Amino acid sequence: MNRWKNYIIPAFYHIRHNLSFAIFYVLGTALAFVFIAIVLQLVYSVVGNEPPMVNADRIVCVDEFRDGQGCLLDKIPAEETASFMESIRGCELCAVSHTEVTDVFGEYTFVTNSVDYVNADYWHVFRFEFVEGRAFLREEFENKQPVAVISESMADMLFKGESPVGKKIECQKVVYTITGVVKDVSVFTTGISGKVWLSDKYNTFAPSGSRYHEIYVLFPDGVSVSTAKQEIVRVVKDYYARRGEIAIISAETLYTMKESQVHQIGVQLLLYGVPVALLILLFVPSINIMTLSVANSDKQSEEIAIRRAIGASRRALFFQIMIENLMLVVIGVFLGLLLLFPVVHVIEEVCIKEVIGGMEFLVTRINFGVILGCILPLMLVFTLLTGGFSAYVAVKKNLAEVLKGGIK
Repeated sequence: MNRWKNYIIPAFYHIRHNLSFAIFYVLGTALAFVFIAIVLQLVYSVVGNEPPMVNADRIVCVDEFRDGQGCLLDKIPAEETASFMESIRGCELCAVSHTEVTDVFGEYTFVTNSVDYVNADYWHVFRFEFVEGRAFLREEFENKQPVAVISESMADMLFKGESPVGKKIECQKVVYTITGVVKDVSVFTTGISGKVWLSDKYNTFAPSGSRYHEIYVLFPDGVSVSTAKQEIVRVVKDYYARRGEIAIISAETLYTMKESQVHQIGVQLLLYGVPVALLILLFVPSINIMTLSVANSDKQSEEIAIRRAIGASRRALFFQIMIENLMLVVIGVFLGLLLLFPVVHVIEEVCIKEVIGGMEFLVTRINFGVILGCILPLMLVFTLLTGGFSAYVAVKKNLAEVLKGGIK
């Protein structure tokens, strides 16, 4: 315990007496790690099984297909969706979704936004986190009850912070009862743009007039991805064959929801772009801080030389300087994580709401696996980059020359 005190107490002393350097160090670290955390969390949103994509590796989406000439085939009409899903063998559940852009009227205001018409199984295929209430039940769906689920952000807009569960919203002259509110999710997690989910029993396919559903097929844990894809290939080929058409489809060209998200973002971007971005975020601020660290260590040269003269080893002195740097980096990383959501909010306001005109969210949570598995190791690397060189230079200086005043 006393040994650690011998490292920590001098570190606090140096920080207190070099406050301007310490502040620059902490702010530079915070700025670097707030963007590192954003990048890592966005990557995890794509590749990790975050809600509602808990089952993303087992969900196969039935979307558009092409014929032998490369022309798009007509999608499966809504009237034939049920029979198509019944022909899929070995699946656990099938969800349907149809998106329209329309006006949604709440208690205080209305918004024009995309809404998703879904069936009851949608809430079992996609595992949204409910902050209030629940998903609408299969009985409510089958009995044609006008029920709805909305997101947190939509609830704030339509009901001004009041609890919306049990209250009404109106969409296309149908009044729906809200059964639950789900957490907002990152657009990188799902690609789902809707903030309102309505019972598909009241879907009039207006105003688009496109009478098609997106079909999501969830297979059990025991079914391999290859087997699941081959079953979808069989059903799709049989369906179009009955219509006298040939669908060019194979298990290799069919994606699970996880694979689809990865391909939309770009495999090359994830493999090469993200590591390059992290390296830039690590090295650019670390070079600036390292330059100041070298200058700061020069001020400590005489103290270091005296401690060496009375018996302190170079290794112990190097470790002491690195402890000081680590303390500053830890404070900076902690500050960066505290600033994560304010910075993300500014990016969303400037880049998404003002420029694109959307209501999307980049980061809605901090995953502790990302912090423990990625940010903490990068924190140690950053400490070595910013303080390792200056500490090495400080302890390698000639003892006699420093004490004589020849080397500062």
